[in-house]
Amino acid sequence: MRPLCCGGCPELGLSHTFLTSAWKAMAKKIHPTAIVEPGAQLGDGIEIGAYAFIGGRVVMDDGCSVHHHGTVQGNSVLGKENEIFPFAMIGGRTQDLKYHGGDPPLRIGNRNTFREFASVHCATFEEVATTIGDDNHILAYAHVAHECTLGNHIIISSQSVLGGHVQIDSHANIGGASAIHQFCKVGAYAMLAGGSALVQDLPPYMIAEGNRARIRAYNKIGLLRNGFTEAEIGQVRHLFRILYENNLNVTDAVNAIGGESQVSEKIKRPVLDFYAATSRGIAN
Repeated sequence: MRPLCCGGCPELGLSHTFLTSAWKAMAKKIHPTAIVEPGAQLGDGIEIGAYAFIGGRVVMDDGCSVHHHGTVQGNSVLGKENEIFPFAMIGGRTQDLKYHGGDPPLRIGNRNTFREFASVHCATFEEVATTIGDDNHILAYAHVAHECTLGNHIIISSQSVLGGHVQIDSHANIGGASAIHQFCKVGAYAMLAGGSALVQDLPPYMIAEGNRARIRAYNKIGLLRNGFTEAEIGQVRHLFRILYENNLNVTDAVNAIGGESQVSEKIKRPVLDFYAATSRGIAN
């Protein structure tokens, strides 16, 4: 197709304004059976499939796609190139019984995937938001509840559920059919094994498994896949031994890590900060 010039197309009697409007309309692919409520703000390159629903308060940036029967509603703002698969529901009203009206927000970054029947809820109160960062994969039937906070590059596998106010830091991996208790935290590069129930916080780099989940190992494979060097992984192994193999109580173990000269600040600082911020206690 010949690019549009500033002068429009005089030989066809078309102005620049007309052609620009036509080009933008072509950039959006909205199936005729889809419902897009008045007020929805959709960027360029948006694709909306058959029988999808887009609420009137939704803002979606360029390149997002909503497959057939997908739903995006509520006070939801999505960044670029998010993909919502069939029957996923993004921006549903909180299930928290403390909800008493208003328009609480959901804020989603860029390039996230929400697979079939996944659900993500808005917050309960207007002063806070459910927040999801960039490049996350929320797989089929997974649920992200009100006021959850997700970082970047997280995988939440099929049928996993996050209670309200759960915090998951970047590069964590949540195994399938797992449940995370409200207000729990999962540290960066940690993994919760499939079929587990987490009721206390899971520190960075560690693997927890079971009902109730306990720390079983450090996440060597996850660290390798995310570019950690062999030397850095050795330092994580050293931290694991201090925390879980030396029969120290939590206070003594944290103090030992703080004074550990064999472990770089890059590796130990996230662990120390995580322990300092815990409110539910650390999984043992």
